[in-house]
Amino acid sequence: MYSSIRSFTYLDGKISSASSHLILETPLEIIINEEMSTLIMFTPDMTRELVTGFVFTEGFIDKISDIQECTISSIGGEDGEELIEARVTIPSETSMMTATKSICGKDNYYDLKKGLGRVKSKYRFSMEVLGRVPKRLEESQRLYKKTGGAHAAVLLNSAGNLLVCSEDMGRHNAVDKVIGAALMQKLPFQDKIMVTSGRASLEMILKTARAGIPVFVAMSRPTSRAVEAAKFYNITLLDMARDSNRIYSHVRRIEGF
Repeated sequence: MYSSIRSFTYLDGKISSASSHLILETPLEIIINEEMSTLIMFTPDMTRELVTGFVFTEGFIDKISDIQECTISSIGGEDGEELIEARVTIPSETSMMTATKSICGKDNYYDLKKGLGRVKSKYRFSMEVLGRVPKRLEESQRLYKKTGGAHAAVLLNSAGNLLVCSEDMGRHNAVDKVIGAALMQKLPFQDKIMVTSGRASLEMILKTARAGIPVFVAMSRPTSRAVEAAKFYNITLLDMARDSNRIYSHVRRIEGF
């Protein structure tokens, strides 16, 4: 998932040769029903999980059984570079109007709210378990330790046990990989914790809401829109930047509050 290239370092007035490990960046074209396609850049690992998570969190399917066929192949691009192609067949009547990608199109944020339901979960979570989240995340970041350039996402249960982990050059891809893997394993989401190495953005909260995951933990400060969305969708949003353990929404889900 990485390549090694020759580089140079400059320290104390001296230039030295070094080897740098760089995370791979590969184009992935997702073609749905031979009618529409999207191109994303990703780290070529857990490809099927990424495709599954993407079509789910973007609103193209409501459940994994909606995927009638998914074929993934590696082909040569126009410039000779590798291109990975995923062809997905879903029911033609499946609505695409709630696809969260439309946030960059004609639909606005408040229109998107109408297409997603609030997270329904009666589970409560302890700060003791949540306090172990950073360590769980760090333990899963093998690619980051090698390259220094990978985002990570992990899915934990309410006891803090690691269920799924992924790394990718893109933080949204890492989340989609985790959600896709959980769908493929038929894991329920109502008692789960989504953890990411970066900040919580609006789009990542929308993906979490789509899955119905009640708790989202990030390792840095969220955006203001992420907090607004977490409040709206009934998601407990925390950040653990510099051991701050800040809770921004729905604190009642945390034991002791």
